[in-house]
Amino acid sequence: MTRLASRKSRLLIETSDMVRERGKLREVILEPHPYTVVVRLKGMRQRYEVSYAGIYNLAARLAAEKARQERKLRKAGKL
Repeated sequence: MTRLASRKSRLLIETSDMVRERGKLREVILEPHPYTVVVRLKGMRQRYEVSYAGIYNLAARLAAEKARQERKLRKAGKL
C-alpha cells in the first residue's frame, strides 16, 4: 500500500452520499492530501479543507453525545 504523501497521481473519492445544493442532489467528493482532506460537491467549485485530526475529534464528540443520550434514555426507563 502506498502512503498518501508519496503518491504521484491525484486521488479522488466519489462517495455515494448525496447533498442537495442549488436544487440538485450532488455526490460528495473527497480529495485526500497528506495532512488534510478537501471536501466538495460534484459539479461545484466551493471546497472545504479539513484536517484528519478535526474529523477524528468530531467523530469522538458525536460518539460521546450518542452515549450520553443512551444513558439518559436508559435512566429514564425508555430504552
